Amino acid sequence: MAFYTWTEAMSVGVSLLDSDHRALIDAINRLHDQVEGDGKPSILEEIFDELIAYTEFHFAREEKVMAVCEFPPAKSHQEEHASFTQCIYDLRERHAKDPSPAMMHDLLHYRKDWLNHHILIQDMAYKAFAEGNEDADEVARMFGPGLADVRKVSESV
Repeated sequence: MAFYTWTEAMSVGVSLLDSDHRALIDAINRLHDQVEGDGKPSILEEIFDELIAYTEFHFAREEKVMAVCEFPPAKSHQEEHASFTQCIYDLRERHAKDPSPAMMHDLLHYRKDWLNHHILIQDMAYKAFAEGNEDADEVARMFGPGLADVRKVSESV
């Protein structure tokens, strides 16, 4: 059973943002599998780097979508993204100093809890502005395919 599962209740109404969210959840699940397994440091670092890259990419896409939708609290949402990104960098630094299983479990649960709250509460607030909005879909497409779709392609190669 997966550590964290995507559900349709998490859909924000923009398929590419949903794809990004699924990829973030997949990365958390792969990190969980490594922590619960033999947890080779090089693989853990690779997944950690991927989580950071995915988060930054997704936040940039999401912020552009919110801007084009004229989502009123976009600025505070962006500030939450910046705060979370800094926290992830801090956790990565902590991991470099203390790669213990306890630290990794803290990271996993923090990421899962934060992302769950962020998607189901914070992101749902812009759903009414973005769902069915052609400008939102167009801006999201300008960033390229969804992260989950990119991952599927790279796994099949």
